[in-house]
Order: sequence, then structure tokens, then C-alpha cells
Amino acid sequence: MSSFGWSWQLEWQSPCEFHAHLINRVIVDLKTEFQRIMVVEFATYGKALIIDGKIQSSVADEFIYHETLVHPLLLSIENPKNVLILGGGEGATLREVLKNNLVEKATMVDIDKAVIDFAKQYLTEWHQGSFDNKRANIVISDAKKFIDNTTESYDAIVLDLTDPIKGNTSYKLYTKEFYEEIKHHLNKGGAIVTQATSPSFSLDVFSTIMNTLRNTFKLVSASIVYVPSFDGLWGFVYASDYVNPIVLTRDQIDKKIKERIVGELRFYDGETHNTIFNIPKHIRKVIQQETRISTENNPIYVPA
Repeated sequence: MSSFGWSWQLEWQSPCEFHAHLINRVIVDLKTEFQRIMVVEFATYGKALIIDGKIQSSVADEFIYHETLVHPLLLSIENPKNVLILGGGEGATLREVLKNNLVEKATMVDIDKAVIDFAKQYLTEWHQGSFDNKRANIVISDAKKFIDNTTESYDAIVLDLTDPIKGNTSYKLYTKEFYEEIKHHLNKGGAIVTQATSPSFSLDVFSTIMNTLRNTFKLVSASIVYVPSFDGLWGFVYASDYVNPIVLTRDQIDKKIKERIVGELRFYDGETHNTIFNIPKHIRKVIQQETRISTENNPIYVPA
């Protein structure tokens, strides 16, 4: 809060830098058993979700993140009938998964029921009714416990998780041990995707996540996008023993979108596909030279 009475969201990206957004008003501020969740109205980006002090998404640009997370993965899989989402409590990832008309069942696992109830009430622009879709199956559980106990297998697994932060258990969901576990729950022809933090602010984390997956799966590729409300690039890594979205051409993507997608895609199409998989040379160099692997005994963490 400044001396002028203005409220600001200050988010540290490293011990040396932060970004700030002017808040017009706080719509709701709630502390759950697991985390603090807020919905605010930013002066620039409108309504936004903040969890534990970190911006998760804003109404102005969430579609960039969620379309990039979901559609390159699902369009690369021949028949993604059964999809698992780990995380994604606001419902936007579920929304994008359900746009694919080949999806017969989408199971979304989130640890915090309060977040889902919160999203249903305050984040209607995000979920757009996806929680009530007859193909959706909502499970309240810790992601790791769910994977440890489920006997089901999936055509696609989407990891829409909070960043690997020191002091909580999220780092375990970015380790070789966890990736090996979820690999056992993939059907033949299946693939996974994970959000992989920011190449702008935590390039070593991004490259280590990718290298960890390279040591678990045969085919691994990455995309990056600029998300304005994050003030930087964001990374995604796709992994499989069978398919790789990077090999799909512009025309193939546009054809698949026409055949499979019900509803509007505001960001992703064939031309965008080519753009997001063309990673700049300096980032490619770091990825190519990366040797670290995130494990439970030696995990990678975001810097702030």
C-alpha cells in the first residue's frame, strides 16, 4: 500500500527483482487449509487469480497459457479419449480439454476443494461451466497420492501445477521419480505436458524440468509464450514415447482444430504453433547443455 492509498500486487521473481501491478479492488481474499487465494481487479489486466502471492492467471490473457498447455498435447495424440488433469483448480484447463470432441472423460485432481468452490463462484470467466460438464470428473486429492493409488491409465496427462517452491511439496511433482510414476499410467500412444515455469526468470528450472523429462521419455519438446500479466515468457514441456507435437505442421494443426475443437481458440492455431516451438538460440543453448535432473533427493526450486 503506497502513501497515496493505492494497492499493489508485488511479486518477487528472484531475490533481485519483482514485478508490480496496480490493484483497483480486492474482490475476495480467503485463507484455506492449504493456501491463500485472492481474486482482485488489476488496473491493466482486469480480474485475476492470486495464490500465495503469485499471479496464476488474469481474465485478459489466461487463454494464452491454457491453450498452449492443452492443445499441442491433445492434437498430437491420435485419440485422447481419457484425460487426466493434475491441478488446474480454476477450471480453465478443464475448459480447454473439453473443447476437444474426442475427449470422453476428463478427470481433474486438485488438493483444495475450497479453491474449486471459490472458482465456481468467482471465476466463471475461466471455467465457463466446465465443472458441470457430464464428461468432467472432479476429484479432491493430493496429486501424488492420487497417482500412487489409481489403477486407471490415460491417453493424456496434463500437469497444471503450482511452481516447485522450497518449503512446500510441489517440488516433488517435478522430479524424475514422479514422472516415472505417471508414465506408468499412460496408454500406448499417450503423452504428458507440464507447465515448466518461466524461461525469463528461472531458466535453469525450465531447462532442468526439460532435461528431467528427457531422462524419462524418448520424445520431449518445449514451447514458450509471452504472458503479459506474468511480465515474461512462460514455458511448457511435452513428453511421450510415441508422439511429439513439434513435428506437426501448420496445415496439420489447422486441420485438426477444424475437425476436433468445439468452440473458439483465441490464441492457438497452426501459425502460432510454429511460433511457440521456435525457441530462441540463447534458450536452446541452455537447454542443450543442461545436465541436471530434478530428483526427490536433489530437487530444483524456483528462485522466489
